[in-house]
Amino acid sequence: MSRAVLQACLPWLGLLVISAMVLWLLVRLNGSRFEPGRLRRLHRDQQGSAQSLSFVLTLPFFIIIMLFIVQVSQLMIGTIVVHYAAFAAARSAVVWIPANLGSPEQEDCIGSYYVDPEASDQVIPILDPSDPNYGPAEGGVTYVIAPGSPKYDKITSAAVMACVPICPSRDLGLDLPASGGTAAEIIKLVYGSMVPDSDRNPRVSKRLENKLAYAMRQTAVEMRFYHRNSEPPLVTYLLPEDIGEFYFNEVGWQDPITVTVRHNLALLPGPGRLLARAVTGPDGTPDEVSRQIEQIGGVYVYPLSATATLGNEGEKSVIPYVYPVY
Repeated sequence: MSRAVLQACLPWLGLLVISAMVLWLLVRLNGSRFEPGRLRRLHRDQQGSAQSLSFVLTLPFFIIIMLFIVQVSQLMIGTIVVHYAAFAAARSAVVWIPANLGSPEQEDCIGSYYVDPEASDQVIPILDPSDPNYGPAEGGVTYVIAPGSPKYDKITSAAVMACVPICPSRDLGLDLPASGGTAAEIIKLVYGSMVPDSDRNPRVSKRLENKLAYAMRQTAVEMRFYHRNSEPPLVTYLLPEDIGEFYFNEVGWQDPITVTVRHNLALLPGPGRLLARAVTGPDGTPDEVSRQIEQIGGVYVYPLSATATLGNEGEKSVIPYVYPVY
């Protein structure tokens, strides 16, 4: 995961270095030098001040470059956070999928899934016992887990909670969904325990809700898993008579589960508007960054995505476990 994060941050790190070099060049062209003693004397001086013409002329460019450095830094932080969100969602998947939430999402079962039409090298297993090739075989099938089930919602909430810190706290006119009420109370409780003085500011509660509301609307999760044909096929079968239910939509134990998290990172108003302007290179090729930036609800956003894969840990027990009564 750390290698993937470094690879994703390399382009933004390059932009950060280039911005710092341009800022240093601008300072040198302005004829400025770093003199700590002069800065201390200026700080102690309580008399009037004078602005040189060169400083006034270069101040707008200086501010633009500083804002651009801040924006690139936020993009790097957002990339790291989205990678963590993918890991958190994958970890949540390998914990919640083996759980038993009742029919139809029993142990190692999920609401529904279908064969991934975009996956390559799909080898559909042979389910006819009369076929001479019936039985364990090479290859496997990649399935897409459909959203809408309780387990899927719990996995998505892990990614949403991980992306909350990089979401804007200002009011964007987004109402908190009804499903986010419990999460909002948890965030407020945790924040209040870490910052006891936060209850003195009545705006803190609303700002936390704004961050959660943005994360819930701008964070999407996709889940896939790969089932090998060397394992028993994923077919629906009837459970023992004492249970009397069908066991279907199973995810094989130790099947690799791949979770992809996509988050629209909110950009700063100034740099976002500047980066969204289309720029054409000398050879006529359009700028790739500006093509990815779009305006949603008055906010310029840049899409970030990350993928994490973990193995399912849910070996189904032959004998149902019963919690003892103490």
